[in-house]
Amino acid sequence: MPGFDDLLNFVLKATNVAPAYSADRCIAVTQSSTACHACVAACPHYAVKLGREVEIDEVDCTGCGLCVQVCPSQALEPRVSYEPGASVRCSQVQGSAQSVVCLGRLQATDIVRLAARNGDVTLAHGDCADCPIGVPQILEGLGAAVEDARALVAQHDRTITVRVEQRESLEQDRSPSGISRRALLTGGLRNVRRSAASALAPLETLLRVPDDPNELKPLPRELMRRYRVLELAHPEAADRVPWRLPRVDDGCIMCPVCTRVCPTDAFSRNFEPDDGGRPVLRLEPERCLDCDACVRACPVKVIHMDDAITWGELSGGPVDAYRSGEDDGPQGSIYR
Repeated sequence: MPGFDDLLNFVLKATNVAPAYSADRCIAVTQSSTACHACVAACPHYAVKLGREVEIDEVDCTGCGLCVQVCPSQALEPRVSYEPGASVRCSQVQGSAQSVVCLGRLQATDIVRLAARNGDVTLAHGDCADCPIGVPQILEGLGAAVEDARALVAQHDRTITVRVEQRESLEQDRSPSGISRRALLTGGLRNVRRSAASALAPLETLLRVPDDPNELKPLPRELMRRYRVLELAHPEAADRVPWRLPRVDDGCIMCPVCTRVCPTDAFSRNFEPDDGGRPVLRLEPERCLDCDACVRACPVKVIHMDDAITWGELSGGPVDAYRSGEDDGPQGSIYR
């Protein structure tokens, strides 16, 4: 016979709106608790605590998603479920449209998928200033996600219309798809792209990263989805893409700091390269989260981020971020 504690645990698990947490990607764990405490500082309900790892109180957490928005390493990921190709309302807005607890839980590729049917989506929220779940700052993070979504879609020579509006109610969108079946069968890919600049139906079907929030991959789902959106655009190697990567300047001492603090193991050191050359600091571009952990941790301050990234660089596999020179001196010495 189950007791009260068992029943309470069942209810909490069934209604858990707290984000999923991956300690192996948490900068506070891989580096130090003083290196990052963004989630603790951002939580408006004091539901996040930082000990040896991040701890989220499942009772106090309202599921607003603000901690997810500010987490630089995507160690926190939202548990969100929705149907692609439709508008969304927050839980404070009435109506028949599908809802999420808070719009702050939506990320850039979520918005891309929501706009997949006809390139048009409405995100309705209530009065954030007087909301028991979220706070007005959530709208700033949502706005950034919308801009990121537009940048991703622009790689497909398309646009999306996203309306973030305060409403009392939002009804289910029953408008027809932006591309007819006849157009798909007779118009050809070129005509489809020209006639429906905002119709993202192909993205909806090809952006299939597992939606079960409990089945998280070693890399953050949002990172994998962003890469997939770019890949589906079939860009030329020389085309610029919305991605940032670290650059390592002269003076690198080949210490292990950047490799240890990187939450996705994008950096690695090779002291016995196949070509018999000098030791190499390697970078896997597609694994880079743009979290700046390596920039902040570098003891000799020779790492900076660059947003002038081409598809060829991003998709070309591991690259030499830095190759030790003949004049660098013994390993561990500072280049002068």
